[in-house]
Amino acid sequence: MSDLHPALARRVLGIDPGLAVTGYAVVDGRGSGGTLVHSGFMRTKPAEPRAQRLYRIFDLVTALIAEYGPAELAVEQQFVAENVRSAMAVGEARAAAMVAAATTGIPVFEYAPTSIKESVVGWGGAPKEQVQQMVLLHLGLTELAGPLDVSDAAAIALTRLADARLEEAMAR
Repeated sequence: MSDLHPALARRVLGIDPGLAVTGYAVVDGRGSGGTLVHSGFMRTKPAEPRAQRLYRIFDLVTALIAEYGPAELAVEQQFVAENVRSAMAVGEARAAAMVAAATTGIPVFEYAPTSIKESVVGWGGAPKEQVQQMVLLHLGLTELAGPLDVSDAAAIALTRLADARLEEAMAR
């Protein structure tokens, strides 16, 4: 985070966790906006042992923290799903990302899917495609490569930045 003055900016790593696909986005917050620094996704193979897949998520998040130096990690909270196995897999992926952050000493902030949608779109029931369009608008981009998991990760980072601005305003 050497290129950012603490009083002017905050860098957040947003993670949209999933055992099959994990999206990530590093976003700098300046003033009321945000700038995308880096984004992408990682797929794990269902044939790999579960422990190895979780380690790959942990390793990815650790590497992103080392390379981009975010001050915070923001992650989507687990929602209650009808498919218990899917919910467990997402929970494990979340845990791998959170442990990576804890290992490197950065704080973790969790946001419910409806809170993220409300923060970015203004409506907690917005579809993923609408979230993606608003993320592009907030970041001043015309496209964002990768699956919707990438724009979801950026939305999570933007939500943390909005919360941080509110916290700072309330502290004054």
